[in-house]
Amino acid sequence: MNTKEADDFYLAALSYCRLIEKIDVFIDNNLIKLINSLLDIYSKAILLPDIQSNINEECNFEITIPQINFGNYEFYWEVFNPYHLDETVSSSLSDDIVDIYKDVKKGLILFDKNEHKEAIWQWKFSFDIHWGSHAVDAIRALHYVIRS
Repeated sequence: MNTKEADDFYLAALSYCRLIEKIDVFIDNNLIKLINSLLDIYSKAILLPDIQSNINEECNFEITIPQINFGNYEFYWEVFNPYHLDETVSSSLSDDIVDIYKDVKKGLILFDKNEHKEAIWQWKFSFDIHWGSHAVDAIRALHYVIRS
């Protein structure tokens, strides 16, 4: 099952993963490339179709995790639920970026194996329950880095 939305997301995900694999130190212009890539995959993930999949177990692929250095921008403060008064917590930008990478990469592996339906399901499911929040948090943190 292929859709235009899935093909668009595939290209954005491929671009994101290549960026993360290629750049280990994110400063200056690399931060702008990163925020643009995050915005691209986030905006395309929202449009992925809701589908059912035959995946009965979590996709456990051997994924090499890139080492990323954000220097002084590594840690930032956040609130998990903006509609509930909570204490702020410290978050890690590299944790956000790597978590997104792992979830998106799983779908890329499935897609490249011509398991398109499973890839779309993986991307949508992991976006809804996990990496979408990491993307929003990272985008907000990067916005302040770029604009300060």
